[in-house]
Amino acid sequence: MDGKLHNEIISYSKSKEPQESCGFVVLVGGEKIFIPCENASEDKENHFEISPEDYIAASEKGEVLVLVHSHPQGEPKLSQADLQTQLYCQLDFWLVCDEQIHIFPKIPFLIGREFKHGEMDCYTLFRDFYHLSGCNLPDFERDDYWWEDGFNLYLDNMAKHGFEQVKEPQIGDVILINIGADVPNHAAIYVGNQMVLHHAPKRLSKRDLYDGYWFKHTHSIWRYNAWSTLDFTVALNSLDLNLG
Repeated sequence: MDGKLHNEIISYSKSKEPQESCGFVVLVGGEKIFIPCENASEDKENHFEISPEDYIAASEKGEVLVLVHSHPQGEPKLSQADLQTQLYCQLDFWLVCDEQIHIFPKIPFLIGREFKHGEMDCYTLFRDFYHLSGCNLPDFERDDYWWEDGFNLYLDNMAKHGFEQVKEPQIGDVILINIGADVPNHAAIYVGNQMVLHHAPKRLSKRDLYDGYWFKHTHSIWRYNAWSTLDFTVALNSLDLNLG
């Protein structure tokens, strides 16, 4: 973002403290402009809410690109309520905290994604599910068919990023699966009731029964070592936005 836009957003947010500020970044005539909105929440110091009328007014001026709000009293990360709002509205979020703007790209719906290795694949789904649950995992370059070139990307990274192997799955656990390979090259998330969420090659991301092929070819089950600190509510509720 350019300096003018950055300064406008920071200045407006400071003017609204201790309340949370909010607004949109809109593309108008090829230029990104900030449009402040009234915080319609009843608890303005801890939450924000934008009226439908303000959204319509912003969208009539141009293409709405970003939803902006601030955390004057909080941390530079999205709350569970923020994550749910972002998932529903499908916009990038810019969060103002400590006079800095933290950028959170939009996350596509977890179900119904088209597969593209390295960009929208089983690891992307795994990573996004955990982001919605309060854990940010790194992205990394991965060529297609890496498992045929002597790499073992899942096993090399699970323990390194806080996962430990367990015997029986519980909600949120990661199930590593071998699909025609000697090393695990596919990840699924256990979502309860013998169901997993996953994104197989050449298919849309979906929920599947954890039985048959997936159970037979399971390599191992992994649990985040700070599992009790995670909140899977937004991620699990989002699965009903697009039944699959």
